[in-house]
Amino acid sequence: MKTWFIALSLLLSTTCWASLASYHNHNEANSYTDPYRNITRKGDNLEAVILKELKGAKKSIYIAVQELRLPLIAQLLVEKHRQGVDVRIVLEHDYNFNVLQQQQVNHDETADSNVSSLAQLVDVNKNNRFEKSELESRDAIYMLQEARVPLIDDTSDGSRGSGLMHHKFVIIDGITTIVSTANFTMSCIHGDLDDSATRGNANSMVVAKSKGLADIFNQEFSQLWGNGQYGNFGKNKTYRGPQTVTVEGSKITVQFSPTSERFNWAHTVNGLIGSHLVKASHSIKAALFVFSDQKLANSMLKAQERGAEIGVLIDPGFAMRYYSELLDLLGLQLIDEVKCVYEPDNNPWKTPITEGGMVILPKGDMLHHKFAVVDEKKVIIGSQNWSDSANYSNDETLIVVENKSISESYSQEYKRLKKSSLLGPSKKLLRQIQHNESVCAEQGHDF
Repeated sequence: MKTWFIALSLLLSTTCWASLASYHNHNEANSYTDPYRNITRKGDNLEAVILKELKGAKKSIYIAVQELRLPLIAQLLVEKHRQGVDVRIVLEHDYNFNVLQQQQVNHDETADSNVSSLAQLVDVNKNNRFEKSELESRDAIYMLQEARVPLIDDTSDGSRGSGLMHHKFVIIDGITTIVSTANFTMSCIHGDLDDSATRGNANSMVVAKSKGLADIFNQEFSQLWGNGQYGNFGKNKTYRGPQTVTVEGSKITVQFSPTSERFNWAHTVNGLIGSHLVKASHSIKAALFVFSDQKLANSMLKAQERGAEIGVLIDPGFAMRYYSELLDLLGLQLIDEVKCVYEPDNNPWKTPITEGGMVILPKGDMLHHKFAVVDEKKVIIGSQNWSDSANYSNDETLIVVENKSISESYSQEYKRLKKSSLLGPSKKLLRQIQHNESVCAEQGHDF
């Protein structure tokens, strides 16, 4: 155990802290040594950011995160719990299991981490057995369960769970709020354990010290937690519109998903995003895992028509699918080869953008970002992907930060990503468009 605390001290000594700050795990200006693979690499150590703030907790730690697998974080949470700190954790039910329970759980093959990666993390000596010492030092959920740290998931309300309990936030002592796009896993923060070439899915984190902001997040956590046995998730939560506080002279607006379809889209979280996009006068620069909400593309179009420069970078896994709004921005549309229909309300731009495409990352890594920088002065960020499912089904977070230094850090991240991006439609996409149209024409479809 001693080596873990030595590693923790080294991690924390390399990071600077402020009352409002942002961090990027691929930040080229900084570097750190991954404590699990012993790889020195460029980037901010997002785990160290979390650990430093947790270490200072005196009264309470409330965490809502889709998945928690990092041993150092779990160890510190157990320690704080034993010290009498009020520690509470909410997870997505698909990830509420330890390595011994994993065979009893249904897994999503596209999810952040899978059974084999958890087994590799826990089985340190590679003997294909999970020894008690390994479980107690490497299996985060096992450690939390054994220490009886209060923990629930989105099935605690008696349902099968919300769309996804997709939050990634932490509240400490009612003052500090951490908002992350990264799950607390190897693949989201550091890189895959079995692949030294990976550097983790591209992610970021905002840390703010503000009672007003923490109060807003406490409202959301209180709804999730309920009485600690029966929580409120998804559309069972009380609807709340955007709430704004000021932190160090900077406005931060917060809203949580999901929203019932009975509300007008303008009152949803995606509606909040759209309200900022449509007002852009100079530029919108976005890096997104998923972009599939047509209304958000239409909001960008209105900004472009007023002269705003639009740049959008998407994860390769979603960039060129028929429902991707990036296609609209590129002036294209891809018919569904099976149903032979275009996405409803498709609106290919008459003046396509030239700064749109997919980011090329090391194999195994994904563009997990969900941010946009508007007019170089405000950042839209959170767990919320730009999709209908995030808007109407998932438990999600969105914040809009109006701060110069935060905006500069995200602008720099966008520029870094752009350098390794394939801009414009790929030859493969153009061939796919022709192929799908040909297949549907042969079936007698007119389009």
